[in-house]
Amino acid sequence: MLKRCLLGFVLFGLLATCASGTTPAPGSPTPGPDASTPDAGTPDAPPPDASTPDASIPLKTLAMKHGIPFGANFDYEVRSPLHDQIFETEMNVMVVGTFWNGVMRPTSRAEFNFADTDGVVAWGRARNMDLQGQSLVWFEDIPDWVQAAPLADVEAIMNEHIDTVVRRYAGKIKAWNVVNESVADDGGLRQNHRWAEAMGNDHIRKAFVRAHSADPTAVLYYNDFDIESNQAKYEGVKALLINLKNQGAPVHGLGWQMHVRPSSVVPATLLARMNEIADLGFDNYVTELDVELPEDAGATDYEQQKEIYKTLVQTFLVARRLKNIVVWGLRDGSPYWLTNNHPLLFDENLRKKPAYFGVEEALR
Repeated sequence: MLKRCLLGFVLFGLLATCASGTTPAPGSPTPGPDASTPDAGTPDAPPPDASTPDASIPLKTLAMKHGIPFGANFDYEVRSPLHDQIFETEMNVMVVGTFWNGVMRPTSRAEFNFADTDGVVAWGRARNMDLQGQSLVWFEDIPDWVQAAPLADVEAIMNEHIDTVVRRYAGKIKAWNVVNESVADDGGLRQNHRWAEAMGNDHIRKAFVRAHSADPTAVLYYNDFDIESNQAKYEGVKALLINLKNQGAPVHGLGWQMHVRPSSVVPATLLARMNEIADLGFDNYVTELDVELPEDAGATDYEQQKEIYKTLVQTFLVARRLKNIVVWGLRDGSPYWLTNNHPLLFDENLRKKPAYFGVEEALR
């Protein structure tokens, strides 16, 4: 589910000026491919935010009343001064992209590009945010040079990457998505990618062991999508976690991506599965929450989105061993993820949508 989002990181070097004086002025439209801004005066647009900046308590403050940090993926590709101001106000968890392609290691084994990630980590730490790294091993994030490397070298390449990245941010990035999306829709483990070709299914265990060695204090979790709705996939993920635990692998939690549509999730099923994972000894992390709408969404769709956000957050809060709630970005209109499907809490102009108030109501 991260495939399109990953493309955004490829362009981060070109967009890093967003953190300097070249960003758009607060309140000005943020350009992005196919990210047209709805007209607030039309029936198809979400209602404009009528609240003043001081009219509500930040979501992070409300969530912490439940002992649950609340945050978002940090959208490199849509940054602006207003974006960063709202992010700082509303969030106390920040997901930092540490992908191989386009961020750290796009061209060669000898290359590590840390400048951009160092800057984002420093920005988050200066604001006392909990930082989560995403991700270390993912079958869709394998650079061409790794694909071309001799099979005998691939395990050492993976180990070098984990050692270097996790050690650099030890004590700064407190939690890691170590292995991402290794279970297929039928519940079996994905094959036919470089990590599996070199190490078989044991690459998953090896990655967790290596990450723990690099930073023994970090929380390490496995991350996947559709496990709230796909029974076979959920059973496959559960079996993977049990197997890793039985082998003594340092896996501390399960990341529930939660890319959903208003009708795609049954709250009672979700709660039962989260509690089952907790009872197996794993913490629950909500890592990429969004609610996709039709491109031509109207007022009824936005109201449904509000209600599913509210219901999901209410469900998360009563699940056992819940550790945080993270949405997959701050605002709609990302050029690389659900660009025209209005999935998040703020619209393209960084106005609060009904979805925001659904989350707020759930947390109060």
